[in-house]
Amino acid sequence: MNINDYRRGMDKILPDPKLKERIMKQTNEKKKYIPVRRVVNGLLAAALAAACLFTAALAASPDLRTAMLSFFHMEEREQVPSSSVTAKDPDISQTEIGALVKAQYVKMDRYYGHSGSLFYDLTWSGDNRTLLDSKFWEVKENELVPIEVELNTNTVAISYDGIRYQGELYWFVRDSQLFVTKGNPLGIEMMPEDEWYIQPISGRTDVVILNLAQGRQMEYTEYPVLYHLDTGEMEDILSETGASELEHAYSYLWSEDMRRVLISCGEGPNGQQEWLCDLEAKTLTSLDEVTGLDGEVTANFMDSETLILTEYTKDAEGLYQSVTCYSFHLISKQLVKTLNNAPYYRWFDEEPYGAMLFGSRCVLIGLDGQVQVIDLSSGERTAVEGFSFQHGDDFMISPSQDKLLYYHAAPQDIASLGVAQLGVIDLKLGTFIAFDREGFEHLQEEGIGWEDDNTVSINAHTPDYETQYLLMYQF
Repeated sequence: MNINDYRRGMDKILPDPKLKERIMKQTNEKKKYIPVRRVVNGLLAAALAAACLFTAALAASPDLRTAMLSFFHMEEREQVPSSSVTAKDPDISQTEIGALVKAQYVKMDRYYGHSGSLFYDLTWSGDNRTLLDSKFWEVKENELVPIEVELNTNTVAISYDGIRYQGELYWFVRDSQLFVTKGNPLGIEMMPEDEWYIQPISGRTDVVILNLAQGRQMEYTEYPVLYHLDTGEMEDILSETGASELEHAYSYLWSEDMRRVLISCGEGPNGQQEWLCDLEAKTLTSLDEVTGLDGEVTANFMDSETLILTEYTKDAEGLYQSVTCYSFHLISKQLVKTLNNAPYYRWFDEEPYGAMLFGSRCVLIGLDGQVQVIDLSSGERTAVEGFSFQHGDDFMISPSQDKLLYYHAAPQDIASLGVAQLGVIDLKLGTFIAFDREGFEHLQEEGIGWEDDNTVSINAHTPDYETQYLLMYQF
């Protein structure tokens, strides 16, 4: 399943919109891709910058102005590769598209994982718990070079709430980046009682979060503990906060400094309760009590002291109709409305329009297809000139939330995304560049996402599944 599939499938069964955002965010964070050096032609970059000059116009608020950026559709088309592999090890090639985008194509005879600047091939035991063999490669001058790493093995054995969580955890640190993995002993017919998974912490190489899970469906719950890689010690970082007493807690969204965490708890088939936990003050407070809002409200962190609050309305069938957003400062208690009763975007509508939410950003699509990007912390808007949203278009936020991946999925076999057009909106530079792709119909594209803040990728394979591709683009 890819991010696009997830969004579409979950919209149909109407889950909590915040859970969708969190899963998309976690999925993107788990992808550690290959950074590629940015190559931009000076003359074309200057021309593009000139085409994307900011202008100002009064917005609804007298204190806010709407910036404007221009859509630059590159004339050169990408020729998507689709040949079969001729070697067992991964093969890499590269090209430039319009001198503004650098593309790298990794061709493989089977699936290889990737993390940071490394590719890897892991061989697991029959029960998928124990690592039997591992191979690693790094990219050097457009080649994948085999390397040796010192892989550490930790035996995890944690007792919590009557369950013994156990297994092997494998990790190493290279170039200040943490690589960490574990077996995945989950099957279609049987899921182990000792189910746990790893959540890396941005900027940390000494600790990770282990989420301890139990139960199924509406009874599902999990609890996070801090795990020290060098000593193998477990730390209950939510101790004395009351968080362990919450029922059906299924999602933990941490502030960047990990001083606070938003906890979502299930309440029946359609309900949920949000809590804010302050680790330093040892407090646990319901979100409605913190904010003073009593509707259906969800939250994300803008920073450690600022929340982005989202309030939804539904129709009689339970479909989301409209959305309102606020910026809320936890210390001053200042509440600022930054999006007012906007239509909620639904991909399955005949002519979809409305608000797409991405953490601290919103893509607002008008009935006429015109697009604005809204900063939900301030309410500032950036209008996109020369671009009209079409059915099949989609966006995805970058890890730093200052860029938006744009892609257009062409109507074709449901087994493939069929990305006919690819581009990036850079909100810092005020640019939106995109290019057309040819030959994508010869591959089955099954996933798209951000590798890092500069690079996006598409996972694909040939129709016979004999060759896997990782197609990477740096804008």
